[in-house]
Formats: sequence, structure tokens, C-alpha cells
Amino acid sequence: MNPLLEVRGIAKSFERTVVLADVSLSIDPGEAVGLFGANGSGKTTLVNVLSGLIAPDAGSVRFDGRDITRLPMDARYRIGIARTFQIPRPYPALTVGDAVRVALPASADGRAIETLLSRVGLLKQRDLPCARLSQGCLRRLEFARALACRPGLMILDEVFSALSTTDEEELVALLRAANREDGAAFLLVSHNSPLLEGLCRRVLQLEGGRVARERAM
Repeated sequence: MNPLLEVRGIAKSFERTVVLADVSLSIDPGEAVGLFGANGSGKTTLVNVLSGLIAPDAGSVRFDGRDITRLPMDARYRIGIARTFQIPRPYPALTVGDAVRVALPASADGRAIETLLSRVGLLKQRDLPCARLSQGCLRRLEFARALACRPGLMILDEVFSALSTTDEEELVALLRAANREDGAAFLLVSHNSPLLEGLCRRVLQLEGGRVARERAM
């Protein structure tokens, strides 16, 4: 099986500070991989490189056999790489339904919006402004927006942060369903090592901008 995502020799510095140094990893189609590390280990910078938010100083990123190292974030979304943020960033003036609509192709109709909102349990909040959503609902909204591109890969940055136990359990169920039913692969970034071990086939640990170890679950 060829990797869905193949990352080789990624390096990134900001001024004189080396944040990533020769990072390599791969993710197979449908595979769930965890990324663990202390604050300052380079996790968010790596996620930003993989999602196209920033460009690396060196190295390459390939997706489904294609070199996407210099492809911007919006173009990566269109080819099936979805990303969520550690701090959800909805348009506060938009309704929940409109926030999902802008993530869908222009040809999508109202049924597509309803399907996504039903799937994440937000159909009743369709006409509610995003600014009024709880943290758990914001996470589910981001997940719906990520699903809108029918992703082959979802990059999820600290999606369980500041959630109640109930919200965490519901989000875990959504992740497992997307992996099982849609075949989506995941790179799941979290400080919660036991949660990663329960969800992922492998867990990579970053230390000092490098992959220090890999554990099979």
C-alpha cells in the first residue's frame, strides 16, 4: 500500500530558532495516527506545514502521490485535506448553517447542509449565530466543515481541548464514524496520551522539533 501522506525531511525555523528539524512521517489511507509532544515541541508548526498554512524551509510533502509542498491551504482543502484549529475560528456573524454552506462546493444544496449538521448533531442549531455556540458545539461545527470536502485526510489540532466528558465522548464517536464509514485518515494532535492510544494505530512523539519515537498501539 502506498502512503496517503508522505512527509520527508521537513525543517522550519523562525529567525534563529529551529522549530522543526528533519521531520519525516507517513500516513496510510484510512489510518489514524496520533501526534504527541510537550508545548514547544513543534506540533502546531508541523500541522501548519502539513495543512499549507506555512511553507517549510526544507523537505517535501506528498499527498496521494502528488507533491503538494508549495500548495496553499485552500488548494489542499479542495483535494481532500481538511484541518481544524486548536482554537475554533468560525465567522461569528454567520449562522451555523451558513458556516457549513461556505465550506461546501457551490453546487451543494440545502440537503447537503442538513446531512452534515444532522451527522454532527447540530441540525437544531442551524439558524443560531456561531457566536452563541458552546465549546463542544464549536468543535462539532469545525468537524462538519472538515467533512464538507469529503476528506481523505483530516488534521485535527487539539480538538479535545476544554471539552466536557460528554462532549469528548461524542466527538470520539464522530471521529470513529468518519474513519469507519468514510475511510478518512487522521492525524490527531493532542496532549492526552491515553486518548491517542485509544483512538490511533500509531502515536508519534515530537521532541525538539524531531520525531523522537513511534509507538504502535
